[in-house]
Amino acid sequence: QDTHNTSRIQERFWKVNKIQFVYDTSQAYFKDAINPGKHTAVSHHLTLFRTPEGKSYKCKAQETLVLISSDHHKMVSLFLSQTHIQPFDINSDFIFSEASKCVVDQQERLEETLPLILGLTLGLIIVVMLTVYHLHQKYTATARQTQVPRDRAQYKHM
Repeated sequence: QDTHNTSRIQERFWKVNKIQFVYDTSQAYFKDAINPGKHTAVSHHLTLFRTPEGKSYKCKAQETLVLISSDHHKMVSLFLSQTHIQPFDINSDFIFSEASKCVVDQQERLEETLPLILGLTLGLIIVVMLTVYHLHQKYTATARQTQVPRDRAQYKHM
């Protein structure tokens, strides 16, 4: 768990600090493996999946984790996608708490909604400008019209 102070409010977070991945290169997934057998890859001092306490971590986008093999000569890359994890406080089988989305998913959502917001704003500006133009034309045309005098005595001054 991690604690973060921001303007006298103390928020608590959970995060992953270490990942250990055990894999067997003698399996069919690893074709033509040079050194077949079980291997371990580890990464220390991480700050992954940092999420507010009481929430689950959810990310649809692909995330890449690079781990160091136990023989220190190989790098192992893990590609995670459609990730949904919660280390504790799970109420029942596979029912997660409210999800905290990863940064990539939040950016994708913004990229989806931003054009809609900009389009609606531009449309509103166009409608306002057309309305102002119409009202301006209406009032200036009325002011420019010559008034026909009701009294016939004023005709000689026209």
